[in-house]
Amino acid sequence: MRSGALLACLALGSTSAFQLYGATGRLTAPHLRASRACSSASVHMQAAGSVKGKILVLGGTGFVGATVAKLALDRGYEVVSLSRRGQPSADSKLAGLTQITWEQGDATKAEDVQNVLAAGGFTGVVHAIGMLFEGDLNKFASGSGSIPSEGATYDDITRKTAFNAMDAAVTNGVKKIGFVSAAEARWDFDDKFVGTPVEWLHRYLLAKRAVEARLEVLKKEEGIQSVIMRPSLIWTWEKPGALPPVAAFTIGNALGLPFVDKPVSVDLLAAAMLNGLETDSESGIFDYKGMERLAKLK
Repeated sequence: MRSGALLACLALGSTSAFQLYGATGRLTAPHLRASRACSSASVHMQAAGSVKGKILVLGGTGFVGATVAKLALDRGYEVVSLSRRGQPSADSKLAGLTQITWEQGDATKAEDVQNVLAAGGFTGVVHAIGMLFEGDLNKFASGSGSIPSEGATYDDITRKTAFNAMDAAVTNGVKKIGFVSAAEARWDFDDKFVGTPVEWLHRYLLAKRAVEARLEVLKKEEGIQSVIMRPSLIWTWEKPGALPPVAAFTIGNALGLPFVDKPVSVDLLAAAMLNGLETDSESGIFDYKGMERLAKLK
C-alpha cells in the first residue's frame, strides 16, 4: 500500500461522522477523495497483485453496463461504475454488491467523468450509456427502465458523454476505450428519414457515428485502442417479453433480409467487449459476427 493511501485510511478511521459528512449529510470532497484512496488501497492489499486491471463503466447500473461490470468483476478487475442512479436499483442483480465502487454523477458534465478517472490506476473505460427514445417512452425500450433527464437529446446522452469520457481518458493516460454503438450506424440512407415520423432514428445514428469517428481520430493521434460494438437487438432470457422481436430479427437475418442483423445476448456482448479490450491486437468496429468471434477468445 502506498504511504499516502495508508495515511488516508488512518485519517478516515479517526474522523467523526460530522467531519466526514458535514451539515448536509453528504460526504465532503476531501473525505470522498480519501475514501476512494483507502478503498483502492484496500483492494490492492487484499488482492496483492491479483487485480487484473481497473475499469470505469459509464452507465454501470444500466442493462448493458451492469452486465459488463459484473463480468469484469468476476474476471478479477477492480470495477468503478458512474451513473445518474449511483447505486443499482433494488431489483438489479447487482443490488448490494459492494465489491463495485458505485459513483453517482452526470456523464454529460465533463468534470464528473474527469473527477472519477483522476483517481488514477484505470486501464480501460467502457461507455454503455444510451437511450433509444428521447423522453419517457425510453422506459419501455430500455433494458433497465431508464428514463432520460428532461430535455435530454441523443447528442447529450451519446456524443457528449462519450466525448467527455474520451477527453478524460486522454488526460489521465487511459489507452483502452470500449463503446456500444448500433448495427444501424452502417446505414447510408437514414438522412431520408428527416421530416418523417422516424427522424429520431437519424438523430440517434448521427450521435453514434460521431463517437465512432472521434475514436478513430484518437487511435491515430493518441494511440487509443477502441473496441466498438455494433449490436442490433440485445436480449436476455431474464426479459422474455422482448424475445418475440428478437426471434423475428434472428429469422430475418437467417433468411438474408437486407439491413437485418442477428440479435446478440447481453452476455455475449459483454464478453466480446472485455475480450476485445484485453487483446491488444483487437480494435475497430465489430458487428454481430465480430462480437461472436471476440466472445470466443480465451
